[in-house]
Amino acid sequence: MDQLPSTLCCPKCNTQLVPRSHNELHGVCSGTCTTCGHRIRFRAVVNEMERELQPNPVCSVTLLVNGRQYRVPDVDLEVTLNDWLKEQPNLKGTKHMCQEGGCGACIVALTRYDIRQKKEVTKAINSCLFPLVAADGCSVTTTEGIGSSRSGFHQIQERLAEHNGSQCGFCSPGMVMNMYSLLKANSKPTKKQIEESFDGNICRCTGYRAILDAMKSFAVDENPIDIEDTPLRQCNGDCRMCSHSSCCQEGVALNGMKADAPTIVRCLGGSSGMTRFKPSSVEDALALLDKYKDTGVHIVSGDTGKGVFKYEKPAAVVVDITGISDLTAVSSDGKVLTVGSAVSLSVLIAELEKYQQQDMPQGSRLTKLALHLKKIANVAVRNVGTWAGNLMLTHIHANFPSDVFTIMQAAGAQLNIANSSGSKRFSLPDFLHVDMTGQIIVSIVIPFDEPNEHFLTFKVMPRHSNAHAYVNAGFRLVTTTSSSKTVGKTVAIVYGGIGPFAIKATKTEQYLVGKYLSSHDTLKGALSVLSSELHPDSPPAAASAAYRKSLALSLFYKFYLSVLGSTASQRLWSAPSSLYRVVSSGAQQYSSDPSKYPLTQPMPKIAAKLQASGEAVYVNDMPIFPNEVHGAFITSTQANAKLVSMDTSAALSMPGVLCCIGAGDIPAGGVNNWRCLKYETGQLPEPLFATDFVGYAGQSLGMVIADTQAHADAAARAVTATYSPQGQPILSIQDAIASNSFYPDTVKPLISGKGDPNDALKASKHVISGEIFCGYQYHFHMETQRCLTVPTDCGLDVYSSTQWMDYCQESVAQVLAVKKSSVNVTVKRIGGGFGGKIENSHLIAAGTSLAAYKLNRPVRVVANLDTNTQVVGVRPAFLARYQVGCDDSGKLNAIVMTVYCDVGVTNDEFFGDKFQSFIDNAYYCPHWKVTTHPCKTHTPTATACRAPGAAPAIFIMESIMEHVAKSLGKSAEDVRIINLYQEGQVTPYKQPLTYCSISSLWSQLVESCDFNARQAAVEAFNKANRWKKKGLSVIPLKYGIHWGGNSFSCVVSVFAGDGSVMVTTGGIEMGQGLVTKVVQVASSTLHVDIDLINTRPSNVLTAPNNSTTGGSVGSELCCAAVLSACRQLLEQMEPGRQQLPADATWQQVVVKCFGMGIDLQAKSWVDRSCTNVFNYNSYGVTCTEVILDVLTGEHQIIRTDMLYDCGESINPEVDVGQAEGAFVFGLGYWLSEHFIRDASTGQLLTKNTWEYKPPSAHDIPMDFRVSLLKNAPNPLGILRSKGGRDKRMNGLMDRDRGTDGQTRQTDGLMD
Repeated sequence: MDQLPSTLCCPKCNTQLVPRSHNELHGVCSGTCTTCGHRIRFRAVVNEMERELQPNPVCSVTLLVNGRQYRVPDVDLEVTLNDWLKEQPNLKGTKHMCQEGGCGACIVALTRYDIRQKKEVTKAINSCLFPLVAADGCSVTTTEGIGSSRSGFHQIQERLAEHNGSQCGFCSPGMVMNMYSLLKANSKPTKKQIEESFDGNICRCTGYRAILDAMKSFAVDENPIDIEDTPLRQCNGDCRMCSHSSCCQEGVALNGMKADAPTIVRCLGGSSGMTRFKPSSVEDALALLDKYKDTGVHIVSGDTGKGVFKYEKPAAVVVDITGISDLTAVSSDGKVLTVGSAVSLSVLIAELEKYQQQDMPQGSRLTKLALHLKKIANVAVRNVGTWAGNLMLTHIHANFPSDVFTIMQAAGAQLNIANSSGSKRFSLPDFLHVDMTGQIIVSIVIPFDEPNEHFLTFKVMPRHSNAHAYVNAGFRLVTTTSSSKTVGKTVAIVYGGIGPFAIKATKTEQYLVGKYLSSHDTLKGALSVLSSELHPDSPPAAASAAYRKSLALSLFYKFYLSVLGSTASQRLWSAPSSLYRVVSSGAQQYSSDPSKYPLTQPMPKIAAKLQASGEAVYVNDMPIFPNEVHGAFITSTQANAKLVSMDTSAALSMPGVLCCIGAGDIPAGGVNNWRCLKYETGQLPEPLFATDFVGYAGQSLGMVIADTQAHADAAARAVTATYSPQGQPILSIQDAIASNSFYPDTVKPLISGKGDPNDALKASKHVISGEIFCGYQYHFHMETQRCLTVPTDCGLDVYSSTQWMDYCQESVAQVLAVKKSSVNVTVKRIGGGFGGKIENSHLIAAGTSLAAYKLNRPVRVVANLDTNTQVVGVRPAFLARYQVGCDDSGKLNAIVMTVYCDVGVTNDEFFGDKFQSFIDNAYYCPHWKVTTHPCKTHTPTATACRAPGAAPAIFIMESIMEHVAKSLGKSAEDVRIINLYQEGQVTPYKQPLTYCSISSLWSQLVESCDFNARQAAVEAFNKANRWKKKGLSVIPLKYGIHWGGNSFSCVVSVFAGDGSVMVTTGGIEMGQGLVTKVVQVASSTLHVDIDLINTRPSNVLTAPNNSTTGGSVGSELCCAAVLSACRQLLEQMEPGRQQLPADATWQQVVVKCFGMGIDLQAKSWVDRSCTNVFNYNSYGVTCTEVILDVLTGEHQIIRTDMLYDCGESINPEVDVGQAEGAFVFGLGYWLSEHFIRDASTGQLLTKNTWEYKPPSAHDIPMDFRVSLLKNAPNPLGILRSKGGRDKRMNGLMDRDRGTDGQTRQTDGLMD
């Protein structure tokens, strides 16, 4: 063989070049001429005699990040790319939250040489799942690499910001890089392709509409860009002309780095003790499997399975097959398609879709497979995860619901499996029984369609994308002729989600052979046989066995109808198809007054571009301090138990672990209670670390301190505890009622009206009784709880992701027995809060600060998702039992209600009073009696969550209105209209409504959304379709704003010389636009340009004793504080201004005042009172239309129209975004987010993105229209505006009305 040449000749400038390094230089390589910048491709070949099975281990990894080359020595093979990026200076933009590939915050662009396509390709990947070692020889691009405030923002970053698609901003870098990766692969995508690509990015703030609009602006029919003409920095492609070496070489393997797999076995042995091989042939891979079969070998390609099974012990030997060209091959002989096992799901989908593009009838089965495969995971996972890996997960884990297995078995696919002795072909069921030790899947063989074949697959899941199935299914059937409805000999019925593995309904298959499908008896018999052989298991976190069996029968029925086609009754034609989602659209309407700008000016958030570029700093983005260590909480695994002992020995022996901290480390005088004594008068304390009794599973027992967050998390899981259970844990309201487990009632019953409400109830013509339950909701803030505490010579500097600095300061001080003044709390911004960081964050801050205090060194804690969901509280569940009295028209006379609320292990957050003040919603009833009871359970203490108390109360009231209407045979709209509040009426809490616009809003929305015509169309559709139904509903809303007890301060400083202004308040920016509105108010009041104003982080020095930012009043009251401070400042500057001409500039006035010794700083304190329950009310009306698949329960939201009275909005664009986000937050609450706990231990089973499903971008209304009420200034608000954006999460109540009474029966199924 030829030896590696000593020089290379540049074909462009003829310069003789020498590779910078010959080490490990093999295969096809590329580099850049250092003279002219021309890209050069060459092949480096080694002598065959050098091929060895295991060369000396190479412990380093070399990769490019944003054009810069990094060499990572002594790499830990368990470290992810995300872990490594977060440790690098100036690479903090890439975020992480779930570390499961389920949220998209960590997405980066990966460019590597594709050995199948023989070119470099760029893909979006989840950096939290992608091993750093797998990036060896690759190029990584993060959001910092494509644009910044210094080098110029990339158009993707700009458009996301300008469309108001970045609120808290934590998800924004992932959104940007997902779009960047798509454009690198396809510079002219369609709108549909763009929307489909955002199936794995979660945003909890915006409601997605603004994000999708921003990204769809790059569509081929909108305003596309040529991504290749957009350099990383401003050097126009000639790196010699700027100071950034190789800055334009993103996506290119440089300096002799390997661009494809080497021709020898590559071995990496890292500090973790693992060994990773990357063979270049199947033979080498099999030799490795044989050699290490007793050690334990894990074959990987994308290695995405650890997102599901993330705590499994890694194998000692890992074999990476991405460099084996034979395993990336795709071929067809016209009868079958053969696909190699290293082919990613994305590539497989593309290959299958080719047959649709070619319009080949025999490829219809393949295109249907492609459609189903798009429902697996998300784009970033499918880009690297392989179909074979998906199969191996179900081979290893019986409970893994592999879609690939189910649909490929139904398609009749087979596997080629090889070992050192040769290769054999197996059916998929047989594959489950194959011992894969020493064996490797080589390929899958997928047959094309048979003549007269009918093939269909289904996947029913909790949301429309990125979720595993409740049940998946594949059906294949061949009829005797093309027009015949007689079944031939080929029938396949396969289900996943029924048992541990996919099952084949063999008895039903046999029953159908030779049967005439148009006979009703055939259908009835098939369903009977199928029902008899379906026996769903009952995994604790799964949907009920009864539902899954019903679903399986329904899916078979849908397939059966698809075979019948037009011979079935016309009312059934729509049944077989899945609900189709069109490309979403939106419209926003509002008024603004240019004469008042910047007030009322629609503008994006001030920091939106910085958030999109990754420059916005969150707690974990702060630079690493010298001597810094990391902490993780040890959590309990048993509820309602005594803690007998705790064994930390295994944890202490793990790499990087320094020590464990517990209650015994609290200094003398400190208290083991993180709930502040100052605020929790009359309520129960909650220990920082449980020492005797453990109230709930997930309660903190201590902390592990280690050198990295990953080491700390792993060690915390290694701690074991022994418990003595104190009885069956009480885990729900129903359990509490049965066990009579209550706290004392701290909220008096709400009673209103003349006389006894029970007497009024008895006197009513109709008395309607019922019960309604609404469950729990996790906040799912994209930034989990996190804190950094740094000891200083003044005390402790605490950087906490909290909504309440004063409480944080108090909590830390009382645990450590130090003065509050020695605890300096600073908050720049937080990545979402929604109430979850009002109090819960202080447990994290107190523990972090205790560790820092004890060790006298900086400690950083970033709670992983499992800890975050288990250790802190969530929105509590409510159960209401009611009686309603009304007349024949449905007009309310009396409501008597008993309400139960699950408050958890302490009664800190009951929300009974909030519930009572929102239960009336928008309806007048003369007699009320509402009694609330706090239920004591063995779950975390409940906490505020977006619209706390209000959202459940309004849901319950709207359910009552639906019940009344149904009982009386009335339309719900008619019942609602006659009960709407009128101006001057008095609420049950005795507040007169001096302003009430709800009736006017109702009339306006009903007219603008064309309700009457659409309602008629819905009724016609429902009459014409038996198994698809539409629902249309109008929901009103009254939402009270309460200022009482809230205090905020503000400091405004003006700097002499340039007249620039600095503002800081006690409010916390968490995505709601607080800082933006503050700047608008300051600019308007001082009459200076917005560009002159800067803000600084909130801190307890400038804003001591401030209230929590919550309750929909933070922005409003901070604006009031800024208004006051600016007016005070102008008053102070007035003597200077008077000595200048009337046309003097701001800068001139500032200079004059400074010369006169005038103080150019002002501080204000706003402490608003409230004589009524609320200072004022916001009003809104929403109309939502949905379509429902009655057979499966699947739905799509067709259209939502929202009309919202927010007064004279300070920033309409921000307020629209808040309303949309709140609405989608509510979609999750009522449709897809569910809590399930283990009945014996109390452990939360829905603690991660695998089981907990907030809405995705594919769950929002397909047509989303939001309008702000015009010309409606609020004289009681700040600058005529209104708060209460969280109210709009209540706009989806009772969306499916019109589908009642639709039940599936075997009789008449073909009518």
